Amino acid sequence: MLTDAAIKKAKCNQEKRITLTSGQGLQLRITPNDKRTWSFQYRIHGSMKKLSLGTWPNITSAKARKLADEARYLIARGIDPQAEKRKSKIKKQKVKEVWELYDQMHISNGVKENTAQGYRRSAVKDIIPVIGRLNIDEIEKAVIVKLVDNIAKRAPVMANRTLGLLKHFFDWCVGRGYIETNPALGIPKACKENPRQRVLSLTEMRKIYHSSMHLTEGNRLFLRLLMLTGQREAVIARLSIEEVHNTYLEIDGLRNKSGQRILVPLPQTAQEQVKKLGSTDGQFIVSTTKGLKPISGFSKLKKKIDVLSVVTDWRFHDIRRGLATYLEDNGIDRFYIERILTHKDRSVTGIYAKSNHLEKRMHIMEQWAKVLTSDDGVEADNIIHIGEKIA
Repeated sequence: MLTDAAIKKAKCNQEKRITLTSGQGLQLRITPNDKRTWSFQYRIHGSMKKLSLGTWPNITSAKARKLADEARYLIARGIDPQAEKRKSKIKKQKVKEVWELYDQMHISNGVKENTAQGYRRSAVKDIIPVIGRLNIDEIEKAVIVKLVDNIAKRAPVMANRTLGLLKHFFDWCVGRGYIETNPALGIPKACKENPRQRVLSLTEMRKIYHSSMHLTEGNRLFLRLLMLTGQREAVIARLSIEEVHNTYLEIDGLRNKSGQRILVPLPQTAQEQVKKLGSTDGQFIVSTTKGLKPISGFSKLKKKIDVLSVVTDWRFHDIRRGLATYLEDNGIDRFYIERILTHKDRSVTGIYAKSNHLEKRMHIMEQWAKVLTSDDGVEADNIIHIGEKIA
């Protein structure tokens, strides 16, 4: 049996590590630089393992024997001392610390940039200030309900989004063994969200398109590409030089909601707008800062467009709904509309059929560009039947 006096007399070997045993698996290792560490070697479930107990003299020989006895008691009950030690450490972790790991391992690894920014805003504004200092295993459902209810007082939809984020965060924690159950499960949404029904008419979309003439070049290009391609605001706003080809855009999966690489046809009118209005000095094509930064200030821009176009009660995302509705009303099959909107094909056929139908989509969007940029009216020259040439 090792005693503190015997350990004190033991000399280190400057060429190799030595091990002193105290019986029944308890060991003291002495390194060439004279660091003395206790460990307990044991077998459980058919495997040999080693449990670190701390350093001498902080852990005396008597304390080391006591820790070894506690480990043996756990083994006798079928509990792995290593697993219990990890669990004990985890219980002491604060939500803020675990969230930082969640950010590093999940948010920063595969989550789209805009989505990641939204997650972080929610964390900084609503999550960490409320529960950040609590131990991860002390979070109860009532705490989450109160957090969500307080957000709902000012922004019900944001409360729903935050609840969804928390459910995923705690699921991640369960999966990694930080907690046993998800405290956010079963909590209802703060409000019922009804899908928007606003459909921009062709007349309204023409007014919006033509109002862009009075915007700065970067803002004008942003609005026109939205309407000529039917893509989401985030995709168009952050277009880089590398993504723009002669007749199409190539968007990486991390930059679009489908999570897949997409090819977006650029009708002739859109190509001309990119050449005329696109920035060539920096990274970003759609920019008001000579390409150094992507376009921003969407709320201010939207208000200005409302005044110029005299079209109100709409959002940039409604352009996609207006485009899709017009195409379907004019004979375009929903299959092609879904491809134009770059929705992910979740059908069984979509697993095997990987054609991007770029040529057919280009034909549709060329016709759409002619319709959109025509003057409003009912004269025959202004009515183009998009669906006539689609096979």
